[in-house]
Amino acid sequence: MNTPHFKEVQFTNGYEFTEGTGYTLPEYPFVRPPELVHNKTLRHAVVIVGGGITGLTLACALANLGIKAVLLDEDNTVGVKGASSRGICYTQKSLEIFHKLGIFDRIANKGIQWSVGRTFAGDDEVYNFDLKQQSNFSLSEQPAFINIQQFYIEGYLVERIQALGHVDLRWQSRVKAFKQNKDFATLSVETPEGAYDIQADHVIDASGSHTPFHAWTGVTMESKKGDDRWCIADVRFDTRPPTERHTWIEAPFNENRAVWQHLMADDVWRIDYQMEPNADAAYISREDVVRERLERQFGKNVKVDIVWVGPYAYKSQCLNTLRMGRVFFMGDTAKIVNPFGARGGNTGVADADNLAWKLAAVLRGHADETLLESYNDERLEAAQENVKVTRRTARFLRPADGIERAFRNATISLAKQYPFAR
Repeated sequence: MNTPHFKEVQFTNGYEFTEGTGYTLPEYPFVRPPELVHNKTLRHAVVIVGGGITGLTLACALANLGIKAVLLDEDNTVGVKGASSRGICYTQKSLEIFHKLGIFDRIANKGIQWSVGRTFAGDDEVYNFDLKQQSNFSLSEQPAFINIQQFYIEGYLVERIQALGHVDLRWQSRVKAFKQNKDFATLSVETPEGAYDIQADHVIDASGSHTPFHAWTGVTMESKKGDDRWCIADVRFDTRPPTERHTWIEAPFNENRAVWQHLMADDVWRIDYQMEPNADAAYISREDVVRERLERQFGKNVKVDIVWVGPYAYKSQCLNTLRMGRVFFMGDTAKIVNPFGARGGNTGVADADNLAWKLAAVLRGHADETLLESYNDERLEAAQENVKVTRRTARFLRPADGIERAFRNATISLAKQYPFAR
């Protein structure tokens, strides 16, 4: 199989992408599965639906433990075709998990390590930190953070799974129907060469926020749609800014709205600009508009290559349970958080790490199946906490007029002098 490659090419993709260059992603071939070859339904211990970072982490963890599984993904690549870098900031805990799975060295060699963050309000720096100086981060062999485009990690996971064996990666395989009883689940799968049914003792739904498994299982959730609008600009500078995370709560060059600035692999910077709530998606992501925005931030003479541009909005959502019968929910199927604080992909990685060893223990007969209930107990609490924290962050970045804004402004003022306000 060809080694995945990542380079820039021209894309046009409507709402998600308008100008500049984009990312070329590896493509994996469709392989006719045994169910189609032999024209019969086969039963598997574990079927994972979704080949994003969460599903691939679980698949790799199971393969690393010698547990057989099938992974179904409707696409034939990692990342999202024509889309952005997506998740970029990976925490020390995730990096420790990737080390255990055998891909950390590749991530470290490709990505950008950073530990210094600075927060600004207007022209004033109100807070800074260096995680290398904090004792709780210095106990690990892995750094506090590495920034790297999500598709790189997914590509490394695919290659590692292929090297380990045990897991059957099935591309271009869309789950179209589902049913379950107390003993097993049946999934109907659509492929380029026909449809088939597959049975599973355990189904792990890691197919993302638009999963049909919510409706199929009847799981309930708490959901809140945000009215915040942002525009991502992935850019490359002729002159590199400092390798630090810079955050503006009120950026004078962005009409006193928030801005995030991170360096990623390939010398590409991710800059997130907060927009007006009613901003026109097509307009704010036009290349000429983005270049004007960059000039306001970095000066008229700034020279940049625009790699990718795209607007985004978000909602926050959390299921009331992460297990429904034979189905486990993880990653974005379990909860959706806004992007503040790097709590999306990282919590999906933690979900996968939590469930993998428990499945292995049960399938090997080393533990009773009741052990699997602890996944819901532990990871639901984490999901709820992440939703709560990121909702607070969103309100702080875009407070309502009145007491919320007064509280936000007072906090910023105090943070300049007092650690408790930071």
